[in-house]
Amino acid sequence: MSCGESITNMPANDVINVARAELLYTENPPGSNRVKYWDEFGAGWQGQPWCVAFIWWCFQHAGEKTAFFGGAKTASCGTLLKWYQAQGLTVPKDEIQPGDIVILNFHRTSTPEHCGIVEKVTTGPILYVNTIEGNTSLGDGSQDNGGCVARKTRYRSQIVGVCRPEYKEEEVKHTDYEKHWAREDIDWAMENGIVTGYPDGTFQPDKPVTRAEAAVIARRIYKLLKGAKS
Repeated sequence: MSCGESITNMPANDVINVARAELLYTENPPGSNRVKYWDEFGAGWQGQPWCVAFIWWCFQHAGEKTAFFGGAKTASCGTLLKWYQAQGLTVPKDEIQPGDIVILNFHRTSTPEHCGIVEKVTTGPILYVNTIEGNTSLGDGSQDNGGCVARKTRYRSQIVGVCRPEYKEEEVKHTDYEKHWAREDIDWAMENGIVTGYPDGTFQPDKPVTRAEAAVIARRIYKLLKGAKS
């Protein structure tokens, strides 16, 4: 049984995999902001900061064009965040998951400065995410104009917004619980978004639930009951 928090759907994985393939790509010449991502974005953009253009390019090449900014173009982190907010497609930091787009600030303000694609989430006393970002650095130098695609670690204090792209729905039929004694209950829980199955088509109804999964289930039940009372 899965709560769906630690397993990314395949369309989001497609975007992440495209981004991974670009790791260490570097603008040429150094310091020029000249990258191949601008070539596809459109004329007149070479020389501009390209963190958003990189993410746009990844969505294009993963076949998820409409999941990014509704299929339109923007090179602004602030515009990107405002659009997702207006569509109701932002989530709290505690609900962040792989495939989300994080908007970042490195100066302890709420001004959008930079962005990245979430590759992995680590929860605990301190929330942090592993991201893949364009126009950043490999080391501790410039974080938002470093000239290459790199994998970074970002902390809660640096995140000013979390955008949740509407990836294509993936139809996966889970058949390994058809004769299980709890089939009707499992169907109900899945229909109401309390639990999900695994991307490989299994549900694994007798698999033990972790404490983290139990917490997610409890929260989803609370939201369901709260919605029913409103």
